[in-house]
Amino acid sequence: MKFKDKFSKINSSLAFLSLISLVISVFSGIIVSYHYFWQYPLLSIISMEAKVPFGKFFRNLHYWSSQCTLIFTSLHLFDSIYKKTFFYKSFWNWDFLIFSWVATLFATFTGYVLRADETGELAGAIAENLLKSIPLIGTFFNTLFFSITEVGLYRVFLSHFFISFILLLGLFIFHFSWKKIAKIENVLWTLPSLIFSFLVYRPLNPYQGFQAKGPWFFLGAQELLKFLSPLYVFFFLIIPIVILLVFPFIPSKFFWLNLMLYLWIIFYFFLTLNLLFNLF
Repeated sequence: MKFKDKFSKINSSLAFLSLISLVISVFSGIIVSYHYFWQYPLLSIISMEAKVPFGKFFRNLHYWSSQCTLIFTSLHLFDSIYKKTFFYKSFWNWDFLIFSWVATLFATFTGYVLRADETGELAGAIAENLLKSIPLIGTFFNTLFFSITEVGLYRVFLSHFFISFILLLGLFIFHFSWKKIAKIENVLWTLPSLIFSFLVYRPLNPYQGFQAKGPWFFLGAQELLKFLSPLYVFFFLIIPIVILLVFPFIPSKFFWLNLMLYLWIIFYFFLTLNLLFNLF
């Protein structure tokens, strides 16, 4: 009982901030989607920012709220690992947390691809190469989620749209209710995102110069592709997901699994720094 009391108190603020950010991201994304055309994506975004009233604000709000969703979901996941909630939570609750994190990563990544600027084009090209390198099933998943070379950004747009709504629907089914979101004290959590979106503009990157860079959380994979084939990079990227999934099954090996996870994070962070600053 003391063990449960010590480790069962999840940082609910992180979980709630993640949910609030996702709600803002989805609803601002709906507004942005009315003016987005996958046939000429970059031009439609530039046109929206220039011609649509508050177009730049809503695109900016969608960007920053999506980043907040990813950051707070990641922090919530690390908080759950630190407090070892998989020891007493149900298998499905732990799996849903991992699914939420992976889905948030995917939705944020495809959001970058849909921008179709230099960052988005690079991210899309890397994603296609990684998936196509997987034997037997890689081509199928690339056709399902990306297929940019064949049909443009149509399937990326559908994937981004549906994954975001599935994630939001799942969170309200398993964790929260609309009544809790609608409380005045909780609605106030949206103010920082709104103010930040007014004050800090995140521009597109139509051209970055000599070395294009992908999304900030994908820089480590981009750097690793200089040394390994896409297939090996793909297997490297799924290592933390596999570790997280096996946590509940071998609790006696928690120390070693946790050590492997943190070593992976440190190495990935080093790869990111190396790409940014050319350390070696």
